[in-house]
Amino acid sequence: MGATFVKILHFHWLVTFLLMGLFSLLGAFASLNLFMTFSANFRFLSEQGVMAVMEGALVQLGQLFLTGLFALAMYLGFKACERVLVEKMLHG
Repeated sequence: MGATFVKILHFHWLVTFLLMGLFSLLGAFASLNLFMTFSANFRFLSEQGVMAVMEGALVQLGQLFLTGLFALAMYLGFKACERVLVEKMLHG
């Protein structure tokens, strides 16, 4: 997968730029959703305790962890695009 991604990034600067925008948008959305949901989940766990656990708050906490990993992946994709674009600007 890595080699295919690198080929896509080096295909054309406009494709890289559009992917960079997509990664940025998805990463921002995931981060905002992560913050809002984590706050609600933490409040629910602290107020309800064992009842919250029985209602699935720990499962949701695991899902939040996965959302965090998704946001990180989007950030890494953004940074990869940034690097390729800067290299193309500096070295033609």
